Amino acid sequence: MAMHSANKKLKGGAFETADARAAGRTPAELVEQAAMIADAALREAARTDSTEAFPTQTLEEIAARGFFTAPLPGSEGGCGLGTEPGTNLDLLKILKEFGRGNLVVGRVYEGHVNALLLLHLYGDKAQIAAFAADAGRGHLFGVWNTEAADGVKVKSLDNGRIAMDGSKTFATGVNFVTRAIVNGALPDGGWQTCVVPMDSVEVAVDKSWWDPMGMRATRSFKVDFTGVELERKCLIGAPHDYFREPWFSGGAIRFAAVQLGAAEALFDLTREYLQLLKRTDDPYQRMRLGEMAILIESGNLWLQSSAEQLDRYMRFLSQTDAERFLAYVSMMRTAVENICVQVVQLCQKSVGARGLNRPFHFERIIRDLMIYLRQPAPDAALAKAGDYVLKAASPRAGSIWKSEI
Repeated sequence: MAMHSANKKLKGGAFETADARAAGRTPAELVEQAAMIADAALREAARTDSTEAFPTQTLEEIAARGFFTAPLPGSEGGCGLGTEPGTNLDLLKILKEFGRGNLVVGRVYEGHVNALLLLHLYGDKAQIAAFAADAGRGHLFGVWNTEAADGVKVKSLDNGRIAMDGSKTFATGVNFVTRAIVNGALPDGGWQTCVVPMDSVEVAVDKSWWDPMGMRATRSFKVDFTGVELERKCLIGAPHDYFREPWFSGGAIRFAAVQLGAAEALFDLTREYLQLLKRTDDPYQRMRLGEMAILIESGNLWLQSSAEQLDRYMRFLSQTDAERFLAYVSMMRTAVENICVQVVQLCQKSVGARGLNRPFHFERIIRDLMIYLRQPAPDAALAKAGDYVLKAASPRAGSIWKSEI
């Protein structure tokens, strides 16, 4: 068994920070700070492109500036980022900025946000307060849901505690995530969400499972929870709450925002590269950059519209808005994937073999992006969007996405 140990950059299993609370900061202010963090994150990304590394410096900065608690309500030290209508566009902008700096950071922070949103949705008052305090102390949260044949099972013990058995794969942030949301199968077939305090349990970690082309520093290892026991207060919500819609599938807009950030980085770096080599007069380079500009602007418009769809659902909680939002999410994640693929192709043509050498960042960003784009069920998502528009009562395409309220 491998004990979950602390890194020298951590204090008591949490990221060192004098004050990780976001209360008093507006989402717009956090967007500006995210852009500054992203600029420095790019440099750290080049140093931490390894399965043995982790972007601790950037995440310490993120924690210190209040991003760890930002999704929490103001009463718990946050600013309601992503949990209150009207804040979703700012959340997507922040995720895009972190993705622009380092896709690994964007992936890790998106998992932290996802975890806090789940706790906000399904936790009771005591749980929300307890885990909000943990976030304020610099604890990094994550969601570990993916598994293979030896998946996690949970059951009640006679002593009132909960026993775990089995493993999770793609467990992003191993040795740094100290509050992991882990789902497990119940004996009756239910699917229970748990929060595992990773700094106080023993787990077996299989590092050999994670040896990818890109996204290496996410440390998405395989973790065996066999033998772990939890207090009942670590159980979050009712069985199957995790799969409730539109929250389960709707989270795709967050990882798409991170992906778009990498495409934006490739666009910016391509412009800088051509300016450096004084190739800005080449008409074919101008044409490629024009195409890239259109693609990036299109992605930003998808982010804005997706946030508006989610804001509308959060305000009215209508089934009609939920179905419309989910269909829109399916289109948005597909559109962003296509945008990213096209930007990569145009970037490679623009910078050529010379630009794909180090110390330029292109090859690493492209490797990371190609891995991160491989999100589950892309064809099914697109089919859902098609199903929705085929069944829509609206006679015109433009009015399908308008609210009926």
